[in-house]
Amino acid sequence: MEDMIGKIIDRYKIVSELGRGGMAIVYRAVDTLLDRSVAIKIISPDTNEKAKSIRRFYREATTLAKLSHVNIVKVMDFGEFEGSPYLVMEYLPGGTLKSKIGEPWNYADAAAMLVPIARALGYAHTQKVIHRDIKPANILLNETGQPLLSDFGILKLVDPQESQGLTGTGKIVGTPTYMSPEQIRGKEIDGRADIYSLGIVFFEMITGQRPYTANTPIEVSIKHLNDPIPNAKQFVRDLPPEVEQVLLKAMAKKPEDRYQTSAAMADALEKLSKKQTGGSNQATKITNEFNKPKEKRLKALLVKFSAIGVIAILVVVSLFFLIRQATGRLPGDKANGAAGNQTPTATQQVESSTDTPPAPIAFTPVPMATETPFTLESSPTPTEQALFIHAADVPRIIEVNRLDGISVKKLDWMKNGEWIINSGSYGISFINPKSMVIDKKIAMPNDRPISMAISPSNDKVFVLVSTKVIVIDIPKVEIKNEFSIIGGAYSIASSKDGRLIALGMMDNKVQLMNAEDGSVVQNLRSNFGGWSVAFSPDSKIVAGGTSQGSLMWETATGIWLPLAAKPNNVINCLVFSRDGKLLAGGSEGEIFIWDVTNGKLITQITREIGTINSLDFSPDNTILVSGSDDPLIRFWDPISGAELGSLKGHTSPVFSTVFSPNGDFIVSGAEEGTIRMWGIP
Repeated sequence: MEDMIGKIIDRYKIVSELGRGGMAIVYRAVDTLLDRSVAIKIISPDTNEKAKSIRRFYREATTLAKLSHVNIVKVMDFGEFEGSPYLVMEYLPGGTLKSKIGEPWNYADAAAMLVPIARALGYAHTQKVIHRDIKPANILLNETGQPLLSDFGILKLVDPQESQGLTGTGKIVGTPTYMSPEQIRGKEIDGRADIYSLGIVFFEMITGQRPYTANTPIEVSIKHLNDPIPNAKQFVRDLPPEVEQVLLKAMAKKPEDRYQTSAAMADALEKLSKKQTGGSNQATKITNEFNKPKEKRLKALLVKFSAIGVIAILVVVSLFFLIRQATGRLPGDKANGAAGNQTPTATQQVESSTDTPPAPIAFTPVPMATETPFTLESSPTPTEQALFIHAADVPRIIEVNRLDGISVKKLDWMKNGEWIINSGSYGISFINPKSMVIDKKIAMPNDRPISMAISPSNDKVFVLVSTKVIVIDIPKVEIKNEFSIIGGAYSIASSKDGRLIALGMMDNKVQLMNAEDGSVVQNLRSNFGGWSVAFSPDSKIVAGGTSQGSLMWETATGIWLPLAAKPNNVINCLVFSRDGKLLAGGSEGEIFIWDVTNGKLITQITREIGTINSLDFSPDNTILVSGSDDPLIRFWDPISGAELGSLKGHTSPVFSTVFSPNGDFIVSGAEEGTIRMWGIP
């Protein structure tokens, strides 16, 4: 297309070019009649079917001009210039969402930004209009940072009477990076295709990464069709399960598995936008920050970093004096050792298993045992009592050692107490509990651990990383094997008899795998996702946490065991008591404790403390310890639900809390990169 700058189209004078694509160029122009800026999109028609293209344009432009929504860019005029059709739209000076994407957004801000777009799509769909090209470049921002949906230029009229012979089933239109599988296949589509694309945009905003990338558009399209949905936690380790749930539902391969309406997705996004703890959850504030002149932004950043520096110095000084004054014993050593890191050992890779899971098994629930009065396991012997931290000891617990500067996702003790094993963003660390020094480390620069489980024989660590399980040989401190996972997983557990691994799968099931070769033993179907998973101490029961409570099955038969569940509660973590009589699950500000023998809910604890990320029982089953977004570590009576006390120290969400094997210490890890050991002086 020739240079249009300075030309006049009807009453519009072209001023500058705003952007271009394969089918059109967008210019900024001045409406000479009303003296206002507008945007003109001049479309290059199909030269082989020019008459049909222009006829289709007029039909679709008429529909576009009738769309009236506060978050849809208004089409003000349309026409034809020298054989090329054009649209006249309102001019928005804030640029596009594409220019604001690069670094990860806070999930609440991203959700808030996309809620109006989802509402706008819902309105368009009720008008029988599908966008078909949802992407950040087609979301424009006005002068206040509010988003508006643009570029319905390749829309499809849903009504077959209207669209017959104009759009043509089988034509693939859109942008491969954001295109739904049904679009790629050239099938008939509906509004759920736009929902898929909006899910891709949400993923890109909160991770800073596109979910599917390749060297060519065809390769990207193949990934949309065949690759599992990437785990966003690979990029944002502390992403709440609720956010992952929205992504999985929006980006489901099959339209029937997605949100069925844009309004439903808008409701889910709106709920996420209100979950943020601390800071602002208004996307407009972020956009306004981006729209500041560079000099003002730089000055604002300098002020912020200066303030952070002063606070950091004060915190370090305060901690120095507190640590100097604190006293306490360590496991087998009363002197506190210095924390530090050692050089990582080399890793060894082997070929992965590619076993295909069997067809789902249909299970029939069986009644649990008749309800009996609940009693705890018999009291420990006097020798054991000397080791345990009891409920009466909670007020005396203090921090006795710590390790700083380490990424934490999940902690656990080896059963013989030799090491505390930590899975972090970039590998596995073996920490000496006496000195809190890293003895060994396996780096995983290309695989970010999601979770881990230690075998009861203390010889293996099973590390979950997106679509595979990495098996680490503990005595040799090296990678021994890899098991492929078809579909990806959220959580992992090792059975107490060492025979099985349980995986909480992304595609709504708990999968049991052979711990030796990774072969699939059984699939236990759920409807709401496998956010957490746990084995009972005798390995006879496996439990899974879903978005609507918990489920239990017999491990050997796969028979479902009824378990009371409260709807609409994502169970982020699960743990059985040491005697196997209780099952505890953590949710958003709530802890549920069930009687395993009859499936009854014994206790429900509700507090405004954010997401419960970790739970563990003391060896005598009388204390339940929790770690949550609220940085306090809390102790609970599992029967009455009474809070026994709390520990201060962490300054960010606590991801992991676990008792030592003999119950005399507790170790905790938090987002700020600190692992703390707690005990009784």
